[in-house]
Amino acid sequence: MNEQYSIIPVKKPLTGKTVRLPGSKSITNRTLIISCLAGGTTLLRNFLLSDDTSHMLKALQEMGHTIELNSSQMECEVFGRGPFRSFDRINNFFIGNAGTAMRFLTSYLSLGEGMFRIDGDSRMRQRPIQDLIDALNQLGCNVRTEQDNGNPPVIIKAKGLPGGSCTIVGKNSSQYISSILMSAPYARSSVTLKTNDAASKPYIDMTIGMMKQFGVKISRDEYRSFEVAPGAYRMMPKYEIEPDASTASYFLAAAAILGGDVEIGGLSRDSIQGDTGFAGVLEKMGCEVEWKESSFILRSDGRLKGIDIDMNHIPDMVLTLAVVALFTDSPTRIRNVANLRIKESDRIKALSSELKKLGARVNEWDDGLEIFPNILPGEKYHGASIQTYNDHRIAMAFAVAGLRIEGVIIENPACVSKTFPEFFDYFEDFTGGI
Repeated sequence: MNEQYSIIPVKKPLTGKTVRLPGSKSITNRTLIISCLAGGTTLLRNFLLSDDTSHMLKALQEMGHTIELNSSQMECEVFGRGPFRSFDRINNFFIGNAGTAMRFLTSYLSLGEGMFRIDGDSRMRQRPIQDLIDALNQLGCNVRTEQDNGNPPVIIKAKGLPGGSCTIVGKNSSQYISSILMSAPYARSSVTLKTNDAASKPYIDMTIGMMKQFGVKISRDEYRSFEVAPGAYRMMPKYEIEPDASTASYFLAAAAILGGDVEIGGLSRDSIQGDTGFAGVLEKMGCEVEWKESSFILRSDGRLKGIDIDMNHIPDMVLTLAVVALFTDSPTRIRNVANLRIKESDRIKALSSELKKLGARVNEWDDGLEIFPNILPGEKYHGASIQTYNDHRIAMAFAVAGLRIEGVIIENPACVSKTFPEFFDYFEDFTGGI
C-alpha cells in the first residue's frame, strides 16, 4: 500500500448502502484460545485474518497446536488438545502489538509447564501488563516482566495454574480479566476473581458468553466477582464469528455525517459485541436505528447534535465519535476513557493533535476530550496530513473525516492491517471516494 492515502470528499448522501464485514478480531482471538483448550476439532467460520490474529495463530502453532487456515474461504480449523506443555527449553513468542495475544497468552501459558517468554514490538513494550501479572501470581503462578518495569517482555515459569482467589485492577483493560477467565477452567482448583473497577464491561460479557457457548459456566456477582470451577470446554464442530462491530462504526459514521442510510449485515441486538452500542450513541446524536433479525439499518439526515457521554463501556469507539463530533451543532464531551492512553497509541493525545490539524477546537482532559464543532462565523475546517501513530483506529476514523473535509491525507495507511487489512478497499466501494 502507498505511504499515504488521499480521501476524496463525497458530495451527496449515502443511500441504500449495505455492508457485511469480516469477522471480529476480539471474537477470533478468543475462539483460537478456547478452541485450542477444547478437545476435538472446531471449524471457525468468517475468520479474520489480520496482523493481530496472525500473531495469535502463529504463536499457538509454534506451541505445537495444529491449526489449518483457509484464507480464501475465511475459515480456520483448530484441532484442540488442551494446554500447551513444554519441559526442555525456553519458548519465545513474538506477538507484535497484539494486545489480546499478549494478555490472553500470558494466562494460557501459565497452564503449561516450562519457561516461556512473550515479547512484542516497541509500542507493546510500553503497554502495561503488571495488573494481570499480579493477579496470576496471587493464583500461585510465577510470572514477571523481564525488566521488572511492569511492561513486556513477560517471563513465565509455568507449573500449571493452582487456582484460588485473586483481586485484579481492571481499570486499564478488561482483557486482564478475560485472560484469566478463559484459562481458569483448567486450573487445579476453583478460581475466584474480584475487581471493583472493570473497564470495557461488554468485553467481559463477550468472554463469559463465549465460554458458555463452549460449555463452561461462570458464577458472577455483576462485575465485582467471578468464580470458575475446574472443568473443560467442549468441542463445537462449527463456530460462526460475527462481523466486527468495531469496524462497522466507520461505515455508520460515514452515513451519519453525510446523510443517507446503511445496513450492517450479520449483527443484531443479540450480538455478543458491545461495540454494537455505537449505533445507540449515534441515535443520541440524531440518527435513527432499525434493528432486524440479523442486521440493522442506520438512517441520518445529516443533522447531528453534540452529546456529553461516558464511553468507558466502548472506549474503542471514541475515535469514531470524535470525528463525528466535528459535524454536530454543539460541543461533544467524552468522559471516563483514561485507559485510551495505553492503547496502540496514546489515543487521547493523538486525537487532540490530529483534530486540531483539521482546524477543530479541542480540550484534552486526563480521561477524555471536548470537541467544539466549527459553527461560528469564519470558522472552517481544512485539509491536513494525518499522523496515524501506527494506530489502525486513527487511520480508519480520520478517513471518515475526509468525506466532509477537502484535503485529508492518511499517513501510513497500511497500519489498518492490524485488524482490517482490506479497510480502504471496503471504504472505497462504500463511498466511491478514495
